[in-house]
Amino acid sequence: MNSNKKRYKEITAKKRGPMKEIILDTPEKNKIYMNPQRQRLIRLMQVSGEAMTPKQLSNELGISPSAATAHIKKLESLGVLRLDHTKKINGITAKYYALEDVNISLKTNEQQDDSVVNEQEVFLNYMMNENWQGFLEYKRNLWARGEKNTDVPAPVTGDVISSVAFLTDEDAAELKNYIIDFLAAHADKQPNTKPWSTTLLAYPVDKK
Repeated sequence: MNSNKKRYKEITAKKRGPMKEIILDTPEKNKIYMNPQRQRLIRLMQVSGEAMTPKQLSNELGISPSAATAHIKKLESLGVLRLDHTKKINGITAKYYALEDVNISLKTNEQQDDSVVNEQEVFLNYMMNENWQGFLEYKRNLWARGEKNTDVPAPVTGDVISSVAFLTDEDAAELKNYIIDFLAAHADKQPNTKPWSTTLLAYPVDKK
């Protein structure tokens, strides 16, 4: 077994289980998931790496607890969030919610109307811009310090990698599954870890 296959086996062994796929193929699903406030909520929970209560989320997002609960219920109905556990705090039962292990897919088909496709395009632009602006802010902070980051050694600072790889359909599927498995295996907060934002694009180039 070569080193790559051995590493892949180690990664898949750490997986918490198969990831459920949620396909955003209706206007209703798009509306639930693509809401900007809900995207902020999801992002907050991803970075936190811990189950959170509506009160905690409302404090971080600057919205009322009832609004946070409403957003949670919508995402829960889609299968993105789940009730993780409850805890008694000063006689009140607090509900802690966690992100489900899901893969969100924007697959399209011929039956989808133009409104679904347009909503997905707007969402993709929003998502990419949010992540790109976050990366630029990170790089500006590094540049302001002369690229010296005392928290992260230079070899593992954030970066952009752009390339072209010649792949068969099987190769492309293997690469996608490897990335999904790797991220799933590292989705839980562990000691001596920090959240890394990842935005990955891969598509076949139409040679004209």
